[in-house]
Amino acid sequence: MNSFIGIGTYTGESYHDSGLRFMGISLPKVGKSGSDVPLLMVPNKAAGETFDVFQPGVRLLLGGRLYPNRQDYKMYLVPNQPLQLINDKSLQLNRVNLAGGVGFIPEQTKEDLFTFTTMASAPAQMILGHNWEDSLSFRMESWGDDAKRLTSLLHVGRQLSVEGVLRYNLWQAQDGSQRGTYQVRVRAGMYSVFGKNKNREGQAKVKNELSEENLCSPASVSTPPVQPTRKACAVDEESIPF
Repeated sequence: MNSFIGIGTYTGESYHDSGLRFMGISLPKVGKSGSDVPLLMVPNKAAGETFDVFQPGVRLLLGGRLYPNRQDYKMYLVPNQPLQLINDKSLQLNRVNLAGGVGFIPEQTKEDLFTFTTMASAPAQMILGHNWEDSLSFRMESWGDDAKRLTSLLHVGRQLSVEGVLRYNLWQAQDGSQRGTYQVRVRAGMYSVFGKNKNREGQAKVKNELSEENLCSPASVSTPPVQPTRKACAVDEESIPF
């Protein structure tokens, strides 16, 4: 599962190096840290009217799937519902729903922070260089009690479904250039694991093997006690008086 719904501001047209035209969208930042979240929306049939109707500066309700691009490090949105104009400036919406397997867990540096990546699938988008065999990698972050709980629940390959908010952080590289990274911040308690737990299966297998070894070991094999037997006395048949 990979779905997104949010309210963002249309910032104008954006052109890809290949000449493709996208709609630039800016989502308000979430929390005190971070920056406004830039998105590039693919103008498809599901979005309905796009460039010719909306002017830069209007707020739009967006719904679709997210496609992080590994080459240009940008986030693309492929709509699956028509764009809707939002006039009420007080309305805020930023919700991501993902389901997939844990792809990577880096070394953790903070006690109250747990980061990992979720590998989700989505329909192929050849315009973005994405096919059915590609998995989409999303960086995830959780804080506080959720971080502690997810630390104990998750391992590479574990399946989970999660709801969060899309965030964007700017940072300066060693060459002085400014770069940005996207993260999905997990909402408190909005996650669940499913499928088989390979870690527990592995532990159970080891226990079974150890049990079998114990059963087959010489120390564990009980031998019935040897019952004492009486010695048969040797009898000289010729000495019997009859």
